[in-house]
Amino acid sequence: MHQVVLELSGSRKVHVISEHGTKEEALDKYVKLVEANKGSPITSKGKYTIRKKPD
Repeated sequence: MHQVVLELSGSRKVHVISEHGTKEEALDKYVKLVEANKGSPITSKGKYTIRKKPD
């Protein structure tokens, strides 16, 4: 299970945007978010990343 998350700047907190069964599905979601943000993973609130779901 993989998650697309927004790592909040200035803190260690993350906001889970979506969860996916495969890394490929998570990558598709990540790419769509980055494209919607003018091609940048960095936003005013933090940055988008993909991670393996913690146990």
